[in-house]
Amino acid sequence: MSTVAHDPSRVPVLSSRQHRQVRRTREALVGGGLLDVPPGSAGVPSVIEQSWRRCVGEQVPVAPARIDFREPEPSPLRRAAEPVLDRLRRSLSDVAVAMVLSDASGRIVARYADVRRQRRLMDRASAAEGFDYSEASIGTNGLGTVLVERRPVLVRGPEHYNAELESLTCAGTPVVEPYTGRLLGCFSLACATRDVHPIMTALADDIGRQIEAGLLDQAGDRRRRLVDAYLAVDRADGPSLVVDEETVLANRSGLVHVGPDLHAVLWAHLREHGRSGRMPVPLSDGVHDALVEPVPDGGRPAFRLRVLPRHDDEPRALPRPAPVVEKALHHDPRVAEQLEEALAYGEPVAVAGPGGTGKARTASALLRRRGADPLVVDPALDPEWFPTARAAAEAGRGVLVRRVHEHPQPTIGQLQALLSASGAVALTVDLDAADDALAGTVRRLTTTVRLPTLAQSREHLPALVREIAPASRFSPDAWERLLAWHWPGNLGELHTTVVAAARRASGGLVESDDLPEDLRGPRRPMGLMESAERDAVAEALRTSGGNRTVAARSLGIGRNTLYRKMREFDLH
Repeated sequence: MSTVAHDPSRVPVLSSRQHRQVRRTREALVGGGLLDVPPGSAGVPSVIEQSWRRCVGEQVPVAPARIDFREPEPSPLRRAAEPVLDRLRRSLSDVAVAMVLSDASGRIVARYADVRRQRRLMDRASAAEGFDYSEASIGTNGLGTVLVERRPVLVRGPEHYNAELESLTCAGTPVVEPYTGRLLGCFSLACATRDVHPIMTALADDIGRQIEAGLLDQAGDRRRRLVDAYLAVDRADGPSLVVDEETVLANRSGLVHVGPDLHAVLWAHLREHGRSGRMPVPLSDGVHDALVEPVPDGGRPAFRLRVLPRHDDEPRALPRPAPVVEKALHHDPRVAEQLEEALAYGEPVAVAGPGGTGKARTASALLRRRGADPLVVDPALDPEWFPTARAAAEAGRGVLVRRVHEHPQPTIGQLQALLSASGAVALTVDLDAADDALAGTVRRLTTTVRLPTLAQSREHLPALVREIAPASRFSPDAWERLLAWHWPGNLGELHTTVVAAARRASGGLVESDDLPEDLRGPRRPMGLMESAERDAVAEALRTSGGNRTVAARSLGIGRNTLYRKMREFDLH
C-alpha cells in the first residue's frame, strides 16, 4: 500500500505571498525554458518541479485549446470504486469537494461533485467524465502527475501547470491492482483553494485504499468463479479454457492454443457471438471448433470452452488429384474449399464480393495455381481490351477480367467467347452492384465464389494482421480496437491500417494510440434485443454466402431494410 509522507511543506494551504511566488516561478520556467530556473531553485516541492520540467520538455501547452474527450467505458476499477464513492458521497454531500477517479491513461472515468459551485468550478476546467487529465494532456495535476510518479501527490493552486487550474487544490493517490501491483488509475479529491482542509491528503489516500480493497473482493469473487468453471471443464478430456473480460485459464493440452494475443481476440469474439453450443472460435494457432457454454452467474460474463479435435473430411473422387499447396487460396477455409473444388474440376470462376475484399488477388492466385501467368484486363478502363484478352485466351494463357460490373460492361458474347477458349479465365465482380442481366450471365457461365467482408469473417483478422506485419506485436487494447472496427474498406483498409500502425510503433509494441482516430473511439454497447437482431442479420448473411437478396428473403424483410440494418450494425 502507498503511504503519505508527513512533510510540513506539503500542507494544502498556500499563503498569498507563496501563491504569487509559485506562479512567478512557474511562468519563468515555462517562458524561459529549462535552463532559466536552475534545478532545485524553484521553491516548490521536488515532485512539482520535476513535473513542470517534464511538461516544458515535452512542450505540453499551458492553456490547451481543447482537452481530448472520449466516453469512458465500464471497467473493473469503476465497478470497485462505485460502492465506496456512493457511500462517501452521502457523507460529503454538503462539502464543496469533488471526488475524481481516472483510469491508468489519465482519462476521468467517474466524478462526484454535489455542491453546485464546486461542480461549476470543475466543469470550467473540463474536469469531468471522459476528459483526458494525463500529464501529457494538461500538465501537472492531481491525476496525471500521480500516475507518472506512482505515489500520492498534492498539487496546490498555482503548482498546476495549466493556469486554468490555479483555483483548485487536488490531492491524488494511485490505485493499484492488489494481486499484481499493476497501476489501474488514480483517485483525487479536488476543491477550491479557499475550501482546503488539512486532512484532504490523508483522506484521499484512505479512499484509494478502500477502492483497492473493493478490487480485492471483486477479484476474489471473480477468480473463485473462474476456478470453479475451469474445474468443471477440466474433468473432460481435451483442451479446455475459461475466459472472462480479463483472464484466460487453460489446462495443459489447452496451452497449445494460447498466445500473447489470444485474450483480446477471443474475448471480443465471445462477447459478440458467445452462446451455448458448437461454434468456430479464434485461437492463437488458428480457428477451431469448440463447445462454448456461458458460465452461469448473475454477474460479469464468462465462458467455458472445450476445443474439439479437427477431423479431415474423407477425400472426394475428383477427375484429377488436387494439387498440394503450401498456402491456401483464401484465409476463410470455406472459401478456400470452394476455390479448390473449382480448380480441381477446371471450372471458370467468378470471384465476387464488395470492394476491398481481395477479389483480384484471389483470382490471380487461382489462375497461377493453374500454371498460368495471367493477363489482367479491366474493361471499365480499357475500351480495346477484348481483342487482346481473346488472343491470350485462345493461345492458352490465363486471363483475369476485372470489375465486370463496372460500365462499360463486357457483352454476353464477349464473356462467352473468352470462357469457351482453351485458356484459364477468371472474373471479378460485385454482384450486388451488377444489374440482374449481368449477374444472371455471370452465374450461368461460371462457378461463382463469393468472398466475405472482413466484418463477416472477423475471426480470421488476427491471422491476417500477423501476415501483414509478422514482426510487430499489438497490445491487448490495440487488438480490441481492431476487432471492434467494422472495416468498410475490408482487406485493403486493414492492410493500410496495420502497415501504418507498425510504422508508427517503429518495430515496437503497437498501442491503440498508433491506430487511426476512428478506431480509437468507443463502441456503443448493444442491448439484448438489438444484439439478437444483429446476430440474426449476420447469420442470414453468412448462410446465404453474402447474397443480400437471399438474406433479406430469409429474414422476411426488404432488401433496402437489410441494407439499413447492415449499416446500423456495421455489417458491411
